[in-house]
Amino acid sequence: MLAPRADVAADRAESRDKASGYGDWTAEALDTMLRDTPRLGLWLDSSNQAADQTVEEIIRRADEALVRSI
Repeated sequence: MLAPRADVAADRAESRDKASGYGDWTAEALDTMLRDTPRLGLWLDSSNQAADQTVEEIIRRADEALVRSI
């Protein structure tokens, strides 16, 4: 799960050419809901990373992303 801070997610969405994918949700409301869900797999705060850095970290931490049956 890419989980940048809500303010960073909102800024990134605003900077894109297309409309926000949040629909009726605010970035803050979505962030609150996501942070209340169980943490399965890799959760990555990409707030301070460029896209290429995020990709590199996901690859480096791929084992953490595996979700095993419970």
